[in-house]
Amino acid sequence: MDEKSLIEMGFKDGQVIFVSVSAVRPARKADGHGPASYRLAPQIDKLPMMLLLNEPHFENLFNLLQQLSNLNLSNMNLNSQEHFGLKSKAKILSRNVWELLMVIPTNLRILNGLENAANEPESGDFSQFFKPCSPHKLMYCLQVVEHLSDQSIMNRKPIAHHGEGDSSTTQSDEPSPEFQQMWHQKFISQGGLKHLFEIFMSGSLQLKDTDEWNEWNQECLAYLLRLLSRFAVEDKENASDEAKQSEAKPANRQRSDKCLIPKLKKTILDTMVIENVLKILMSIASDAAIPSCSLSLHSGSWGRAEVVHFALAFLVSAAYSRPDVQPVFCSLPNLATWLKTLVLDAPEPNVRQEACQGFYRLCLGQAPDGTTGYAFLFPILKSLLLYLNTAQGMKSTHKQNGDNMPFKDSYGAGCMDYFWLVCRLVEAIKTEEQGQNTEEESQIDLNELASCVGEYIKKKGYVETRHNSVEDDSLIGLLHLMVAILKHNTAFKCSTDGQALLEDVCECLFALPNRVQRHLPKCKTPTSRMAAIDLLVELAKGSISNYVLLHGKIMKQHSKEVHSPYPWDYWPHEDIRSDCGYVGLTNLGATCYMATCMQHLYMIPQARQSVLQARCSLNDYQGTLLELQKMFAYLQESERKAYNPSSFCKVYTMDKQPLNTGEQKDMTEFFTDLISKLEDMSFDLKELVKSLFCGVLTNNVVSLDCPHVSRTIEEFYTVRCQVADMKNIYESLDEVTVKDTLEGDNMYTCSKCQKKVRAEKRACFKKLPQILCFNTMRYTFNMVTMMKEKVNTHFSFPLSLNVSGYVEKNLMKMNRGEEEDKVTEDPEMDTDDECYEYDLIGVTVHTGTADGGHYYSFIRDRLNQSENGQDKWYLFNDSEVKQFDAGQLAQECYGGEMTSKTYDSMTDKFMDFSFEKTNSAYMLFYERCKPGNKPNSSPVQPDKSDKDIVAKQSEEQIGDQPRLKFQLTEDLADWIWQDNMHFLQDKNIFEHTYFGFMWQMCAYLPTTLSKNEEDRKKIHLLSAKLITSFVLETLIHAKEKPTMLQWIELLTKQLNQYQEAGEWFLNMMTEDDWWPQEILIKCPNQIIRQMFQHLLIQVITQLKPRHVHLYHHPLTSLASSESGELQPIDPMEIGNESCVTRFIKKMLAILNSGVRANSKNLSEYFMFLYEFAKQGQEECLFLLQISTITAMIQFYMGQNTQDYIEVLSDDEDDDVITLTEDKFRSASLEKMITLIAKLVECSRTDRQLNLSDSDQACLIGGKGLPFLYNQIKDDINLKQTCNLIFSLTRWNDELAVNIITMVFSGISRNGSDYSQREPFFKLLSLLVEFAGGPPGLPTFTQYVMQHFWQVAEYCSQQCLEWISQQVTRNKLIHMWILNHMDTWVESYLLAQSNPRVRSAAAQLLIALVPSNNFRQAYRNSRSIASPMKEIHLSNEALIIMHQIYGHLLNLLSRAKDYADISLYGFNHLLSYFGLMTFCLLGRNEKLMFQPYFKDLWDMFQPRLSEPPIPTNHNKQSLLIFWYQVCIDCPENIKLITQNMHIAKNIAFNYILADHEDQEVILFNRCMLPPYYGILRMCCQYSRQFTRILAQHQNMQWAFKNVLPYPVHYMSAVDELFKLMKLMVVVHSDSSDDEQQAIELFKKRTLKLFLEQLDAQNSWQAFVMSLKILITTDQDRLQLIFNGGLPKISDALFTLSMTYHEATACHVTSDIVDLLNILILVLKIARCFKEQNLLTYFCLLWLRYMKL
Repeated sequence: MDEKSLIEMGFKDGQVIFVSVSAVRPARKADGHGPASYRLAPQIDKLPMMLLLNEPHFENLFNLLQQLSNLNLSNMNLNSQEHFGLKSKAKILSRNVWELLMVIPTNLRILNGLENAANEPESGDFSQFFKPCSPHKLMYCLQVVEHLSDQSIMNRKPIAHHGEGDSSTTQSDEPSPEFQQMWHQKFISQGGLKHLFEIFMSGSLQLKDTDEWNEWNQECLAYLLRLLSRFAVEDKENASDEAKQSEAKPANRQRSDKCLIPKLKKTILDTMVIENVLKILMSIASDAAIPSCSLSLHSGSWGRAEVVHFALAFLVSAAYSRPDVQPVFCSLPNLATWLKTLVLDAPEPNVRQEACQGFYRLCLGQAPDGTTGYAFLFPILKSLLLYLNTAQGMKSTHKQNGDNMPFKDSYGAGCMDYFWLVCRLVEAIKTEEQGQNTEEESQIDLNELASCVGEYIKKKGYVETRHNSVEDDSLIGLLHLMVAILKHNTAFKCSTDGQALLEDVCECLFALPNRVQRHLPKCKTPTSRMAAIDLLVELAKGSISNYVLLHGKIMKQHSKEVHSPYPWDYWPHEDIRSDCGYVGLTNLGATCYMATCMQHLYMIPQARQSVLQARCSLNDYQGTLLELQKMFAYLQESERKAYNPSSFCKVYTMDKQPLNTGEQKDMTEFFTDLISKLEDMSFDLKELVKSLFCGVLTNNVVSLDCPHVSRTIEEFYTVRCQVADMKNIYESLDEVTVKDTLEGDNMYTCSKCQKKVRAEKRACFKKLPQILCFNTMRYTFNMVTMMKEKVNTHFSFPLSLNVSGYVEKNLMKMNRGEEEDKVTEDPEMDTDDECYEYDLIGVTVHTGTADGGHYYSFIRDRLNQSENGQDKWYLFNDSEVKQFDAGQLAQECYGGEMTSKTYDSMTDKFMDFSFEKTNSAYMLFYERCKPGNKPNSSPVQPDKSDKDIVAKQSEEQIGDQPRLKFQLTEDLADWIWQDNMHFLQDKNIFEHTYFGFMWQMCAYLPTTLSKNEEDRKKIHLLSAKLITSFVLETLIHAKEKPTMLQWIELLTKQLNQYQEAGEWFLNMMTEDDWWPQEILIKCPNQIIRQMFQHLLIQVITQLKPRHVHLYHHPLTSLASSESGELQPIDPMEIGNESCVTRFIKKMLAILNSGVRANSKNLSEYFMFLYEFAKQGQEECLFLLQISTITAMIQFYMGQNTQDYIEVLSDDEDDDVITLTEDKFRSASLEKMITLIAKLVECSRTDRQLNLSDSDQACLIGGKGLPFLYNQIKDDINLKQTCNLIFSLTRWNDELAVNIITMVFSGISRNGSDYSQREPFFKLLSLLVEFAGGPPGLPTFTQYVMQHFWQVAEYCSQQCLEWISQQVTRNKLIHMWILNHMDTWVESYLLAQSNPRVRSAAAQLLIALVPSNNFRQAYRNSRSIASPMKEIHLSNEALIIMHQIYGHLLNLLSRAKDYADISLYGFNHLLSYFGLMTFCLLGRNEKLMFQPYFKDLWDMFQPRLSEPPIPTNHNKQSLLIFWYQVCIDCPENIKLITQNMHIAKNIAFNYILADHEDQEVILFNRCMLPPYYGILRMCCQYSRQFTRILAQHQNMQWAFKNVLPYPVHYMSAVDELFKLMKLMVVVHSDSSDDEQQAIELFKKRTLKLFLEQLDAQNSWQAFVMSLKILITTDQDRLQLIFNGGLPKISDALFTLSMTYHEATACHVTSDIVDLLNILILVLKIARCFKEQNLLTYFCLLWLRYMKL
């Protein structure tokens, strides 16, 4: 790396490199030379940069600079281009030399010389350093001077010497501040400043008449002026930061209005001759503004702008230092021309900016002593206004730099800075001091100037465009200038001309384009529109007439009559046409194939023209062609981003079916189908398709053994190209036209010779189309996986394709006279003069897999080329269209693999990760080149310049082709431009700039108008109307509305401030309910609905004091009858005298206006009515008078329903209830119920409801109370429904009974759907749980319980679950259920066939026990085998629990009937026995079981024990209960052992030992432990029972089939071993018969184990059984005789393997026990070794051990 440059190593400029110093470097091969970094460092004085400081090298560098900058090429015979190239190269070289000077350390001779010249008076000769004849050396010395001076004075860091390296080699420390201050003062006192001023006055660095101004002279002059401005001004130690910043060029265009100007020092003022200084300064500024070649190379860091900046800075300081400067400057004859040169004509934007800033500071600055430059304002302003006409006629000089980049000023004259300066000067005019400046101000008539500017604005042309527009600087400047003029409140503002200007500006902003005047409006860019808006605001400010005029124009834009309804969350700027000028197609789901195909067809100019001009000749395709024309017209003329092709998909058919927008299709198939349909539409389109896409392919068979040739012709539209195993399209075309030899068994039969001959078969292109389409066969079928797959391999194609090698005339050399079948040649197929060069014009890319993906296209635009003559490429991706770099085609379209870097944390390295690209070209479109046209051979580079909408050009020419006319029919043009007008109007309105303008119109401008109270009310009403229309009609529909809350607050304030505004608001919505329906009903945004609802309530609240007394008027009127009595009038007339009540009536009428479709949004609607009712009793009475309850119930119920259901009642059995038409289950109707409940309660007087007949009929009328039934069923605000029922049933028990009947009828008649019955149970809970309340409420609990069990027959589970909840809350229900257990427990706990009902019944019994711990323990219990025994119950709870438990025990006698498996199944008694088991809390409960033992045994034997059922869960639950009731209760054990019948038969229990069936295993795992536990407890209590049980065959079966499986039945095996231990126990008082029985049991059991037990797998059971059974020597001998030694060996082997392999320490005790048993056995064998039989078994064991 040391021997290579950074560029060679791949480093880039600005790249950040991390270097590891401690990294180990690999060893190099020993070649005798080490790297340069290994060598010794050279001496300092031998370094190259130190050598350059020595003479003559240092001086030669300046000489080289001089030669390069003054390069004379006049004697050389060069053309302009060569001359320009050499000049540019010389500039670059000179800049490189200067950079070299900046890198090396400062020359010590110059540095020390300048220091000494300032410090030593005798050596104070500065002429040897400051030589004007050498600008490079002069600039070098000036930089050294700046370095030595106090740099803290300058805020601007020197630019030109950023690489200077003084301190690194010459000085170790920076000079001290004292030294710097001393040197600065000494430099001035020694005449250094005077010398610099003399150089400036000499003019040696200025532009010469004969030469071009050298850029080195410019920079040197700028640096000289910089130091003069620094040294010549007074010290600024106490100056502000603004004064310090005034020396440097401002960084942006935001100039400060207050500029502090430093004054010049007296020493420099005394030497100045004002006339001469002004002449030189103006000359310098003029020279800097002289236009130069815009193509010239500027390589320096300083330029003309810096010259102007420091020249004007010096001029301004001089003007503020000497009062005689102003008259001299203002009396200059060429002042106006000089100003024009700097401000308007200067081609460099920076020069114009610096000039305007300088003049701004000259006129509006201020010196530290308070001196101002106001005296310069009018002369300069007057001179500038002389060129106003010139400025307003200038074109813009800035353009966009790339896509969506900020505007950048370009080279050339411009007016933007001119208008900025004029506007600032006009704004600064002090109108209150006109008496002091009458002479000057008389020369500037602001009214006349306003009229002039207004005329210019009116006559200004249309420069800006809607897309990629260049800002019209002159128009923007005129608008800003008019704003500045009108700020002085001129008479022009309120004049007729001012109103005319306001109308013109409105036209500039809001005029809509049409098919004829497409250039409207005049202001299209954001900047110009903002300027126009500012002008409108200024025109309306303080002028009532102008405000009224503007108000009328703006109001029209926010009326629903002038636009179609806006969608919600609307923002047109997201849907605007792409900047590149093309329109996309919306993807309707899976229509990307259609979008890409249509874009390709549209981008072919001939196809576009023919489709737009076609007339269909077949009715079958007339609709398709019309939709295709509409699509093309939209793509050409629309201002929107994309076209929705849904209408085209409806009429277009493939395979006789309309296009399914959700189904993916192949793009090639659709393209072929489309052009086939185009052929059938008309003759012109058929000719188009034939000429563009149709080619001819010939299949030739050339005989090798005879002179005959066979040829067949076929047409093609697309060429299929193989991709698999192909590198590029040429290889694929070779595959298409490959020669195939027919020989051997595959020989060709010549039809003429009638014999088999050898032949060559080949396909050739006979005729090629204008547009050659290729279909890359990216999809293949894998015969192994039988699936469709995509080929993603690399496949390239060129931008220019030559297909001459694949046409017939080049491939086939044949004699036409000898052809077998003579084919009539088509003249069109003559390809002699045909061009075979094709240019790529489009690519369709597919990304994804063979099963699905996405299509998008890259298409070349041939109608609009870039400035360099190349075509542009665009990416068409559904609705997105943007410019594309053709150089990226290979990366985007060729497919293949992609490599990326992936960090590997294991190796701590970045690894290359390759994967296949899923995006690759699927279709290629090539267009034939015209003869003589050179095809593109390199990727097209898109141009970045601004263009207007390319598709809007009506006539285009392609190469030598005639002009194409893309003219639309009248109908299509009107259709598309009508849409464009609406869209552009929406675009102008839905933008933040316009929103800000409306805020000023509504909030700011009314405060600037008349203070007269009458006018204020008028303006306020206008403002309220405008803000209401804007907010409710426009703003709430916008997607981007960050200030929505502020707008609503302002709107509320406007409507509440004056009651007239609120009355207008309500009256308007009463006349037209558009806003209430759109906002309160149809708006999907709940926040907006809530805002509108709150707004309505606030307005009504504000109007209440004035209108509340009118709510009920007129109530009555005098009738014209003879009796003269007061007759009631029509209820429709109630409330018509108040806008509030009229609006409420209108809102109620909305319910009948088809709001059902938006019923989910009605929450705020009913909330509004409810909030209105909450305002007071008057409001409620008004709502009752206008039958609000009736209207809402009729809306909810509907009047056209035809469905009915039966509802049972006490009186009749044929009552019916109408069902609602729609299911209103949403929360939107909750407030409706709340409102009805409130109105019903408000209608009460004493004990009676004063409801109208219609209200009462709707509420409680009809059979079965239909309203209450339906809204309960729909679960709408049941809490308020309960309140409504309370209000209706107070002092009305009969209605309460009917309601309860209706509720239970709804429960019983709603089928088995739990969700439909749940609301009724919720309501019952609310009714019975309500406590307290007003007097007169019925006892709903009593009514509910009277009907409860009747309903429980229909939905038992829900009823029991509901009543389980209520018994814990309602004592009355608890007492009633507990006292009536005889009526329901057996029915639901035993007789019910549904297990959930039985479980619910058990839960109800548990709930009756008043103990939360008891209830919670039952809910948490997962197994009935483990009851809760640590539950402490109170005396009351214990009594109730015993009552329940006793009742359950009483049911044992009847429970055996439900154990019949043929009728009730295997798990009918689970809940019953589980509940009784849970109630066994102690000994008392177990003793309560004794009287019912016989009932339990009768159920077990034989109903449960004998039937051969593998998994009888009834038996399991019974045994668990029996086991639990016997634990610690010998009294219950005694009942078993004392009954010999039971003792003999209890062992008879069918058990299935299927160790493979998991269900059986799980069942036995729960059933066997309690069963064997009962037997164990009996054996422990009775030795007789033990002897009987030991002899039972079922025990031997258990030892054989259960004991060997401890893993499956751990608890059961433990119980069996306990039984075994009890059976082998010999008591001291045991009789001989007992001992013989025990010995017999041991022999039989031991033999059973040794014969049946696998000691290797069941070693646990084997070891345990030996420990129990082998207790005597006789037992040990029996072990040997029965072959037990090999079994012990097997068990030992398994245990040793387990111990060593798994390190299972838990088997250690088993090994020890088994070894102890073996030792005792072997000992007894030794004792009886003389027995031959014993010896025989021992020998067998030894042999077994060896094997």
